[in-house]
Amino acid sequence: EELDGVVKYNSFHKEQSKAWKNDPSRVENWHYDADKDTWTCMNQRKLTFQRQTRGKTGSGYQTQLRTYRSENCEGCLLRERCTKSSGNREIRVSLEYLRYKQQAAERLRSPEGKELAIRRMTEVESVFGQIKNNRGFRRFLLRSLPKVTVEVGWISLAHNLLKKAAVDEMRQKVG
Repeated sequence: EELDGVVKYNSFHKEQSKAWKNDPSRVENWHYDADKDTWTCMNQRKLTFQRQTRGKTGSGYQTQLRTYRSENCEGCLLRERCTKSSGNREIRVSLEYLRYKQQAAERLRSPEGKELAIRRMTEVESVFGQIKNNRGFRRFLLRSLPKVTVEVGWISLAHNLLKKAAVDEMRQKVG
C-alpha cells in the first residue's frame, strides 16, 4: 500500500546528542564513498572492503554484513576513543540497515514525522503506560499466540472498563 513507517528506532534519541555526534567510534559519524566502497573515519583514515558475510537474526531476517579494515591506525590521535583493539580498526556494517535507518531518521525529522510522533505519544503510548505502570502488567502469563491474544483482550477489556468507570464517576460528580 506504499505506506511509510514513522517509528523511532532504538538509538534515535541518542543520535541527536552532542556526545554521539562527536564519538569517533560510531560508523554513523564517518563518510562512506559508494564509488570506491570505502569508509573514512573521523581522523581521515580509509577503511577498505575485506569480505562479505551473510547473517541471520533471531527472528530469521537475513542480513549481509560487509567487513572493512583500516590500513593503518598507528599514531592516530583518536585511537583510544575509537577502538579497544590492539590492531587496526575493523568494522562490520549492513549497508541496507544503514540506508533504512537514514530514511527513518529523515522521516522522523520532517515536520510531518514530528507531528505523527507527537500524536502517537498522546494516542497510544499513554495506554501502554497505564497498563504497565498503573495496572502492574509487565509480563504475559500464558504462552503461544492464541493464548497471548486472549490475554491481551482481557487486559484491554479491563483497561477500557476502568476507563469507562472513571468517566461515569466524573459525570456523576458534575451532573
